[in-house]
Amino acid sequence: MKNKFIHLLLFAGILSAQSAFSENVKTEEAKVSNATVFLRGAQLTCNSDFVALPGINQFIFEGVSPNLDPNSLQASAKGNVTIMDVKYQIRYNEIPPKENPNQIDRTLKMVNDSLVMLNFEIEEMNEQLQSFTTEKNILLNNRLMKGESLRDTLDMFKEGIAFLRMRLADISNESMLLKKRLYFKNNSKQALEKRIQDLNKINQAGRAPVKESVPTIVVMVYAELQSNTKISVSFFVDRAAWLPTYDLRANSDGSIDLNYKAELRQQTGMDWKNVTLTLSTGNPALSTQKPILNPFYLSFANSYNKRIQNESRELLSKIPSLLGASSATEEQKDEIMLDAPTLAAYTDQREGMIQTEYNIKLKYNIPHDDDMHVVSIQQKSLKGKYQYSAVPKLDMNAFLIAELVDLTELNLIPGNSRIYMDGSFVGRGVLNPDAFKDTINLSFGKDRSIVVNRKRLKDKTKERILVDEKTISTTYEITIKNNKAGTVNIDLTDQIPVSQDPNIKIALIDGDGSELNDETGLLSWKLNLKSMESKTIRFSYEVKLPKSKSLAGL
Repeated sequence: MKNKFIHLLLFAGILSAQSAFSENVKTEEAKVSNATVFLRGAQLTCNSDFVALPGINQFIFEGVSPNLDPNSLQASAKGNVTIMDVKYQIRYNEIPPKENPNQIDRTLKMVNDSLVMLNFEIEEMNEQLQSFTTEKNILLNNRLMKGESLRDTLDMFKEGIAFLRMRLADISNESMLLKKRLYFKNNSKQALEKRIQDLNKINQAGRAPVKESVPTIVVMVYAELQSNTKISVSFFVDRAAWLPTYDLRANSDGSIDLNYKAELRQQTGMDWKNVTLTLSTGNPALSTQKPILNPFYLSFANSYNKRIQNESRELLSKIPSLLGASSATEEQKDEIMLDAPTLAAYTDQREGMIQTEYNIKLKYNIPHDDDMHVVSIQQKSLKGKYQYSAVPKLDMNAFLIAELVDLTELNLIPGNSRIYMDGSFVGRGVLNPDAFKDTINLSFGKDRSIVVNRKRLKDKTKERILVDEKTISTTYEITIKNNKAGTVNIDLTDQIPVSQDPNIKIALIDGDGSELNDETGLLSWKLNLKSMESKTIRFSYEVKLPKSKSLAGL
């Protein structure tokens, strides 16, 4: 009798413990409270308050990002509790059956129609990419580019090379934009196809319930006494990124306003509502391991090694580049006008040991979508030194240039820029802080009120033969006129040829006050022209070579 009483007490204790344990399980939809966005990827934080009962408590965040990295998962708690475990799980909930099957059919038709139209768009983009590839092959296989045409002069060849370089750059830029757009179109296509599969399953099952996968984070905590606690979980997701962009606005008083912005997109599977946003210049996707330099051995080459090297090069050439896939940006709009002075005032900059973070004080709503969201980071007023620059051999125009100094303290990173002059949009450029030390030159375009002309003086071009040596003298004349109302400073640049053959000797006869760079052959003048003043510059050089040889390009 006594044993039966003890067994009843134990059974009641077990039921009581199970009941208490079941009451200590809390499930809540995960809501992002903080988001730190890197150049690739983001760290998201979700918080929630709950009452921990004595014993083991289980807290479940439902609806977290399905793309999170489980290795990055971490949890913290405030209160008199101890975290025992945190893990990522996929749970399956039942979706109630649709009451109206006709509604499913209508939805299926709409989704299928959307998929058809999306396929047409993807096919059109692929055809455009193919046309760019065909054009590139035509350019590269042109007889002029290969040097197979016997009638082409060196000038024609140089012009062809310049055109080829410019066109190949355009083809590369346009192809990259198409690839970025294709990346997101294909993601949308996958989402539509998954939606169709889910609808078909519901339609085929009739009124039978369907299991829905729900990504969750489960946090186990232990409490000795009942207490109020706050649980926080954070994790890294890959499908988010931001790109720097700059608005450079030149004013008539000589100042330049720099608006530093971020173009942000997130497709993490979670909507960011009223989040505290931080932008970081770090990139967790890059390797953190220091490279190891191994010994560099030399040996005699043989035909077998050469064959292996050739095969290796051929295999490497067939590996597709992953660079385009890592950048998730689509074609940007020409004009994105934000109230930058107001928004930038709500940003704090914090410089770490290896990266810089910008803490945005305003709360942001950034949904999971394909749209680009613009966040203003900083606004700085810079002083620029304006001057004009001309290279009449390549372009018969003077360009307005602004020289900016002391930019290293701004911790800028390379990005696209939009340039404005006195409130008018001038064009686009690339601000690349890695390409300069402490100064940068910004071009604001051509100024038609400064007239530049360059011509070769035929009567000054002579050819003389003395014994076995031939001498060719050439003279160029450059004329510049200032039609502006004020005085301007102009940097003028031209060049003489440079020899790479000891049998060809080149000398500057008259530089008309220019500075000569012997290695590059560049001539430079610094001119100061008053209003309506014109200046004529002549420079001459001679080339000596064997009488039996001829030159191309002069």
